[in-house]
Amino acid sequence: MNPTTRASITAVAAAVVAGAGLYGTRWLALGVALIMAFMAVGWPRLLRVANHRVSSLVIFGGALGALGAVVIGRTEPFLRYMAVALAAIAIAALLTEVFFASPRGRAVTGVAATAAGGAIAATGAAWVAANRTAGAEDLVVAAAASLAVAAVASVLTSNGNVNGILALIMGGATGSGLAFVFTSLPWYAGTLVGLVAGASVVVMNELSRREPRPADAWAGIASGVTPVLASGVLVYVGGVLLVGA
Repeated sequence: MNPTTRASITAVAAAVVAGAGLYGTRWLALGVALIMAFMAVGWPRLLRVANHRVSSLVIFGGALGALGAVVIGRTEPFLRYMAVALAAIAIAALLTEVFFASPRGRAVTGVAATAAGGAIAATGAAWVAANRTAGAEDLVVAAAASLAVAAVASVLTSNGNVNGILALIMGGATGSGLAFVFTSLPWYAGTLVGLVAGASVVVMNELSRREPRPADAWAGIASGVTPVLASGVLVYVGGVLLVGA
């Protein structure tokens, strides 16, 4: 999968988060769950896990557990409710090697890949936690929109360094601009989450550049949605420190 296609997937996933965030927590949770599903299917293929179907079940099940815990949590900080789900993912990743053993020499890789994929997918629940944080609803939309713009900017030229700079600038500019649209969002908060969104795209692009391009479409989709899910925690931190209580 080429960088342009991967960036398009990132932009679409971020747009789903931004659009769903406008309609409230329930729709945002559904949108994040959909992205988690794509991540769960593609991640084992991206990291060449031997038993990719079992790995996908562990990743998606753990991610849904984290998402459900955040949704039904009653008091802030909402993100604390997903700690049990993260622990369960790590244990399940180990148990899969007991009951569905990988070929000799690939057990450690399989456990690490499943646990890492589950953790990344579960962090997508942080988007919902941020949305539920008092005063941070608009921050979620601004961050997701900034992420979508940064993803597009990251493939505008054939020069990787220029693209990285453009992604940071466009991400920060989008967040700053939306801060003037959403009156509840301070300009510095919008700028910061925009820069964070741009940085997450740049980092993922650099990691992808150093690895062979995934031939499997699902693997490419997983690499595209990874920065969207991983950015959830950073947005949540921004929501608590900059906007929320």
